[in-house]
Amino acid sequence: MSQVRLRQVLSDLPAYVAGKGDAGKVVKLSSNELPFPPSKPIIEAGKQALVGTNRYPDAIGGNLVAKLAAHYHLDPCQVVVGPGSIQVLANALSAVAQAGNNVVYAWRSFEAYPILVGITGASSRQIPLNSDGSHDLDAILSAVDENTAAVILCSPNNPTGTSLTGTQVRDFLAALPAQVLAVLDEAYFEFDTSPGHVDGVTLLADFPNLLVLRTFSKAYGLAGLRCGYGLSSSFLAEAIRKVATPFGLSAVAEACALAALADEAAMRSQVSQVCKEKARVLSELRNLGWTIPQAGGNFIWFAGQVGEQIQAAALSQGVQTRGFPEGVRVTIGSRVENDQFLAAISSLKPC
Repeated sequence: MSQVRLRQVLSDLPAYVAGKGDAGKVVKLSSNELPFPPSKPIIEAGKQALVGTNRYPDAIGGNLVAKLAAHYHLDPCQVVVGPGSIQVLANALSAVAQAGNNVVYAWRSFEAYPILVGITGASSRQIPLNSDGSHDLDAILSAVDENTAAVILCSPNNPTGTSLTGTQVRDFLAALPAQVLAVLDEAYFEFDTSPGHVDGVTLLADFPNLLVLRTFSKAYGLAGLRCGYGLSSSFLAEAIRKVATPFGLSAVAEACALAALADEAAMRSQVSQVCKEKARVLSELRNLGWTIPQAGGNFIWFAGQVGEQIQAAALSQGVQTRGFPEGVRVTIGSRVENDQFLAAISSLKPC
């Protein structure tokens, strides 16, 4: 047995539980992936990039940084890319948080948050969601003190699907001490059709402590390539780059992301299909008697203990969902996949 001394913090870290299911063998509605395969231009871009993989990629993903900056009308020095927005968040937290600090966020939210915070040595302050699954912004602000290194907001929130409005976030940021890093995780931004929902990019000019996270994993359908990005002030972006692993974004991931970004219409079409299918599934569920809140992401949320029954019934029919102690999250898949899920839970008593 190894006698290597590990950091004490590792014993306290929760394990990340990935959505289970081997797509093709079961209906995998557990990981919020798109049901569509990559387009031909994306596949071709990946093939071309593979030819040069005997060489290192650009150290900071410079071509993608430039295109994202142009896309959002920002300076390239305000953009950082990495192998998933989760890694950009990890780098940001490592730049601001250490032992003795705390990081405040709503809970339940994305389950990577407590892991990433714990790795820095800082402590998590988890603020319970409101009864409707939304962020309690007043309580989050109240939990901030002189040792708070960062706060994290997730909109739409994963897994409950609730969204914050632009006014809510602007007021929150105005009240937050300027020395505290504010992270707005918008992984599901493109799916959000709720009125007045926040668009973090519009807030960057007024709040230099804001970091907006977005990804190519969800709406662009490139989850397997791991490519995400952060938008912030040049000061924050420089700090994040300092702690990032060099060559962290592969050349293949960068090439495919560039191809996806160049075909915005294809992404919008896929998102539109998912949103229409989500509306249909919600309508079917409500017709069956279920009370389901509107969800801003590419998933729906069943709150409460009924989640265990739903998860078991779905799994018995070959449909994998994602269970939590507070409920169950179900990804919107293809029409056939969604119908299989609806059929699996049709015998359950709605609540």
